[in-house]
Amino acid sequence: MTTYAFTVVVDRDPTDYADALYETDQGDSVPEGGNGQGSVHVTRDADTLAAAILDAVHSVESVGLVVTGVQSDDLVSLKDIAARLARTYESVRLLAAGKRGPGRFPTPLSTGQWALYSWTEVAAWFAEHYGTERPSVFDREIAAADHLIRARRMLAGDANRAELSQLVTAS
Repeated sequence: MTTYAFTVVVDRDPTDYADALYETDQGDSVPEGGNGQGSVHVTRDADTLAAAILDAVHSVESVGLVVTGVQSDDLVSLKDIAARLARTYESVRLLAAGKRGPGRFPTPLSTGQWALYSWTEVAAWFAEHYGTERPSVFDREIAAADHLIRARRMLAGDANRAELSQLVTAS
């Protein structure tokens, strides 16, 4: 077993649930609230990160909170990408537009003036084409878990939820 540490985002200030969280997790879940946001810092022993996150979601939600995501720095703008890679904004913009470089830059997760990209996808692309450091397995799985938990919330009560969940494993 491996010990994993991560933070889940919840739907309200979790400090009112501190005693219940302590009883449920014997101190392995520490709530943090304020500024209209809430999170629970979690430490879990598990065989995989996915198992640790799933267990944390079940235990945090068992006290009455709703997990809305996993804290991740995955969503980035072109300016964020430039800063993380010590490149100019214009260099990254041209790569993303396909006007420079090898092409097939990762597709943004949102479009418009403030397009957002997945850092794990962008970092993997730069590693493949420019030899930069690859995102860790931990970072990739945390980002994926965050997207999946957000999708779960979007689909709550949807009759097609089970069918849509098959998209995750479609090949």
